[in-house]
Amino acid sequence: MENLYRIPKLPALSWIRAIWKRKLLILVSWLLLGGVAMAVVFALPAVYRAEAVILVESQRIPERFVTPTVSADLNDRLSKLQQQILSYSRLLAIIKKYDLYKEKRKRLAEEEIIELMRKDTAIRLERGWSTEQPGAFRISYENHNPAVAAQVANELAELFIDQNLRVREVNAVGTAEFLEDRLAEAKRRLEQQEAALTAYKRAHIGELPQQENNLIAALARLGTQLQGVQEQISRAEQVKTLRDSELAAAQQSYDSLIRLAAQRSTADAPTANATKEKESERLKAQLAVLRARYTESHPDVRAVREALALALEREAAQPDVASERAADAKALPEDPTLQGSLVRERERLEQLKALQSVAAKQLEDLEAERKRVVEEMNALQARIQKLPLHEQQLAALMRDYEISKANYQSLLDKRLAADMATEMERNQKSERFTILEGARVPEKPVKPDRLILSIAGWVVGLLLALGAGLLIEFNKNCLLGEWELSEGVPVLGRVPAIEIAATAERIKVQPAGD
Repeated sequence: MENLYRIPKLPALSWIRAIWKRKLLILVSWLLLGGVAMAVVFALPAVYRAEAVILVESQRIPERFVTPTVSADLNDRLSKLQQQILSYSRLLAIIKKYDLYKEKRKRLAEEEIIELMRKDTAIRLERGWSTEQPGAFRISYENHNPAVAAQVANELAELFIDQNLRVREVNAVGTAEFLEDRLAEAKRRLEQQEAALTAYKRAHIGELPQQENNLIAALARLGTQLQGVQEQISRAEQVKTLRDSELAAAQQSYDSLIRLAAQRSTADAPTANATKEKESERLKAQLAVLRARYTESHPDVRAVREALALALEREAAQPDVASERAADAKALPEDPTLQGSLVRERERLEQLKALQSVAAKQLEDLEAERKRVVEEMNALQARIQKLPLHEQQLAALMRDYEISKANYQSLLDKRLAADMATEMERNQKSERFTILEGARVPEKPVKPDRLILSIAGWVVGLLLALGAGLLIEFNKNCLLGEWELSEGVPVLGRVPAIEIAATAERIKVQPAGD
């Protein structure tokens, strides 16, 4: 242990002296170790690498016309494809097909063999004109048999191409099916929104915000109509008041004549023509006189015309009025003058009653008209007051409808684009992989590098030989020269090396007398 700690403190001359003393041992050891290393290196089996270059072709149809559904980065897609291609089942099928790792399969498990093949398989990207987008990638496989390496590399390349086409088509079809489902759901919601909007408009027709101007115009029109009806009612009330006063005066005059006739017992019989005259004929004569003085729109003309219509209806319903008038005429006094006055007063009284009925009927109709107009105005005002509420509710329905409509249109456009992308994938017009350069049978192995390994073996052998020689020399625990002595120690003499075996041989050769 003490010697081992003393070795690093020796001067360089001691190291050189130790190596020179053991030069033969070091040389022989170096030659032996180097030879063994050379034998081991050249005994290692050669490993060949076969590479197939796959070109990444861009989409043949411009993307502004057809947008692809597969937009993942090539690195990500290659990573997923690598996981799929280098799966347990696929690699096991390739191993059995080409009888790979025949010797190792006898002593290793299948999982270990699969892991070996994964290590022997490599994928490397090649950059194209653009430094961002890869233009191609290489698939390589290493094996001791160059022909088998080329076959396996080509088969892996074909698997990558087929799997890429299959994955792109599956993704495109899946996208189209997903959008189809979403589109059906969006269509159902849109139809529900349309039905709700239609039902709301149908339930609140005349109360919608877009009908506000019409409602205001209708309300103004009804206001004008109500004003006109009010004026007509005022005139009708005046006419009715006038008719009432005239009827009261006529009734009083008629009653006075009746009392006067009752006091006279010797009145003359009335004329037959006066008794036989019909009320409708008198009204017709009066209407002719009024028309000669006034226009058709005059209140008196209208009143007499309505009274005439009522008289005609009454005469049609009572055909025996003439006989009754004849009986009344017989009851009248014989005084022609008094009898004529009574007839005229009675006719005037009946005429005034008819006019009063017409005025009352007209006033009743006008009151009903006013009530109707007021009710319509109230209804319109109620509708106008509800407009803000309906506007808010309709805005909410319209907002939901527009959102559903926009969503449906967006999904429809995406579905059409997805269908076009699916057809593009099926026709292989999208981005695809093609073999740019198939794997050829390699002629030169990629490993082991025999030159480097041989040089490394000789270097290691030299180091081991030096180490062995130095270790043997230093373990003797002897001085290698006076330079190892401490300063101030005198050297008394030097004893040269004595070759005992050579001296004995010389003694034997000399003559006895010498």
